[in-house]
Amino acid sequence: MRKKILDIVGKVDYPYTCVIVDNQRMGFLDEIETPSSVTELLSVENGEGRRTYERTLAFLTSYCAGKINPTLRVSIKHSYGDTLYGEIEGNHNGDIVRRVKEELKKLVEKNEKIVKYELTNEEAMKRLEAEERTDDLRLLKYIAKDTIPLYSINGHSVYFAGPLLPRTDMIKVFDIVPYPPGFLLLLPDRKDTKKICPIKESKKIFETFQESKKWVETLGTRYAGDLNEKIIKRQVSELIKVQEALHEKKISNIADMIKDDKKLILIAGPSSSGKTTFAKRLEIQLKVNGLKPIILSTDNYFVDRDKTPKNEEGELNYDSFDAINHKLLQEQLVALLNGEKVAIPKYNFIKGKSEPWKKIKIDKTNIIILEGIHALNPRLTQLINDKEKFRIYVSALTQLNIDSINRIPTRDTRLIRRIVRDSLFRRIPASETLRRWPVVTKGEENYIFPFQENADVMFNSAVVYELAVLKHYGEVALRAIDYKQEEYAEALRLLNFLSHFVSIMADEIPPTSIMREFIGKSSFKY
Repeated sequence: MRKKILDIVGKVDYPYTCVIVDNQRMGFLDEIETPSSVTELLSVENGEGRRTYERTLAFLTSYCAGKINPTLRVSIKHSYGDTLYGEIEGNHNGDIVRRVKEELKKLVEKNEKIVKYELTNEEAMKRLEAEERTDDLRLLKYIAKDTIPLYSINGHSVYFAGPLLPRTDMIKVFDIVPYPPGFLLLLPDRKDTKKICPIKESKKIFETFQESKKWVETLGTRYAGDLNEKIIKRQVSELIKVQEALHEKKISNIADMIKDDKKLILIAGPSSSGKTTFAKRLEIQLKVNGLKPIILSTDNYFVDRDKTPKNEEGELNYDSFDAINHKLLQEQLVALLNGEKVAIPKYNFIKGKSEPWKKIKIDKTNIIILEGIHALNPRLTQLINDKEKFRIYVSALTQLNIDSINRIPTRDTRLIRRIVRDSLFRRIPASETLRRWPVVTKGEENYIFPFQENADVMFNSAVVYELAVLKHYGEVALRAIDYKQEEYAEALRLLNFLSHFVSIMADEIPPTSIMREFIGKSSFKY
């Protein structure tokens, strides 16, 4: 007998948003065969618990805007720190954000029910056609599933790639504030879910997202359905060429910004952002400009494994600033800039030891490129004059979304990149990558993101077609995870996410593309 999970768990309220049943993450509106084991309630603090809250808040915001004026369309663009940035498309005045907020408050107080329907593809398409949700229609045309989940409130139906809350009054902590040209959806604080999270200004990141928005509009691929349509119509070849040309132009422009007084280029970014390939492509552009770059990596300055600090779980913490021999690195940078010959080390990852590598010396035509996760931390280069430095932040800021209110988290793109690279070239199974990912993201929060605004320029390494390429490799790696493994629930979520994309072969991706760092056949040596 099938029963709704909500009927099994009984009365449930904020901060809980979804559950784990038989090692799968499910929403309270989902149905399961009984008896089944509900093993854990997930809260709004992290992971799928937070994503469920985000989706529900985006859904209700969209509904309220349409209630004010049926021609208005809410578009959730991307995260902004711990908030969500969105825009309201259609004819409206500057007061619209306040009006949507008032409607949303009323909706929450009314405690309206949210209903989930499992429909055939044809039934779902007809309902979405009536709602004029053209982005969803393009998406669902290419999803090979027996049934499609639609969520509805008062007859307003929308497709979602994950579960929603069952009642509007479970949205307890939120705010909507203007943030030109759009608005911010403020979510609960992760550390104290009774409070609203603070807005952390990251103007350079926001400007980079806005630039990326123009890119996807130029490429005609705002949503997954747009990309799938180009693939089906055999237009993806041109898309790849234009995307790679945009990257090359951006890197060339960055090279032109680096003047003769700059002697040290610092490149940082989170895991799987493509820092290494970016550094090598920048090296080429600097050579075009008459410079002779020398690339150094902070990875070669790891302390010996027996001296590596440990995290709270007792595991080696390679993301810690103290995992780097930062004193030696800084001394060698100063010596090089003073014209001295320096013996550069190389870290042996198998032995876990630093070993002698090669001696280098630079002259006036040389410029040092230092690449690594700590490169923008001021402590790493505090003995060097700021006038001699040029700082670059690299991250894969996803340019397209599933549809107007189903956003693609930038971390998901980087996670899939890492799963593919680990499985293809490091013999690390997807289960191990997923197990370590929370440690990686915690390291980013502590050691990378606090310094991103120090950058002189930011580079978005995401390519609009990449999930269609990564899909094949990612699915193979994720399907190897057994249903009894703890990581199975996350693997299912990512497989569901990848199901929204039509797969393409990597044949036309150039050998210098950032994508080659993750799927292989790059013309660069790593």
